[in-house]
Amino acid sequence: MKAPASQGAAGAAAWLGHMRSRVNLKAVDAEARKRVRLIVAGARRSEFLDALAAGGAFLPEAIRTAETLLDLTPADAEGARAAVYCPDVESANGNGRDKLDRSTSPIAALPFPVFVVRTGEASTLDEARLSSSPASSKPAPGAASIYNVSSMSLPELRKYLLPDIVRAYHGDEIALAAAVPAFRPIVAAKLTLDCAMNSLKIAAASAIADHIPVLGFITGSIASAGDTIAITALQMRMLLRIASAYGKKPEFARILELLPVVGGGYGWRALAREASGFIPVAGIPIKAAIAYAGTLVVGQAASHYYETGLKMSPNAIAALYREASERAKDFFRHFVGRKARTR
Repeated sequence: MKAPASQGAAGAAAWLGHMRSRVNLKAVDAEARKRVRLIVAGARRSEFLDALAAGGAFLPEAIRTAETLLDLTPADAEGARAAVYCPDVESANGNGRDKLDRSTSPIAALPFPVFVVRTGEASTLDEARLSSSPASSKPAPGAASIYNVSSMSLPELRKYLLPDIVRAYHGDEIALAAAVPAFRPIVAAKLTLDCAMNSLKIAAASAIADHIPVLGFITGSIASAGDTIAITALQMRMLLRIASAYGKKPEFARILELLPVVGGGYGWRALAREASGFIPVAGIPIKAAIAYAGTLVVGQAASHYYETGLKMSPNAIAALYREASERAKDFFRHFVGRKARTR
């Protein structure tokens, strides 16, 4: 009879084998290595770049600057998915003129959206000329949205502008984050939410007999059910993509590095236990809710680790799990309410 340690090693090897067959490391690495470029133009472009630099040094080749959008060449725009325009607004006396009209004509011809950033009072005339869509929505190629911010600072830009720019780089957001660190927390949050939704869909479409383990090591068991392995593989890929967004090479050693980070000693079974306390009949909805909420916790813990270089304290991890439980409750209540309305 095999000793428990050898059995555990064999199980771990089998688990890793399953995951290696489902997670394409080369594809994840290729996502981070895509060539991306962000156009930054306007008289106050240096202030915007300083704000980005506050999030970490960015790759010079990822940013192309210009005085106005008129100055862009086809080579400048190669690889760009968005342009940020920072006009010089002189509105102290209410009669200022911001040179924005110099660049209105080429906007319609651009193959990407333009995000106009202003810290002064917006000109009604210029807004009418430039913006057919409100801020905090993804403008279409050849269109512009104006973002009035209180200051050209990274916390202020991260409220609405940078998340909307990330949406414009859909499919290339990991490469954007790898090249420009200011985008990393936003991209990590998006990757986490996307994975959480996909995990929810898989769990909701299946009748998994037990709880949803996220990374079998955390639960102390090795995932074997097909649906469970599929969800676990999704979450592993999420962790590797988050690592890539933070400039780390995606490799399975990252998973081993993150196990204590996302486990934290609290345990997924504790989450399942808490969830079962408020749901009288276990079933697909609660499994889907745990898959969703649990994935959020894993992504948040990993993002914190890469953002700060520190593991979350056990108390912080426990707080995240409690929050995940509340999310699961909210999901179930919403699910039940929607079912009741459709009867």
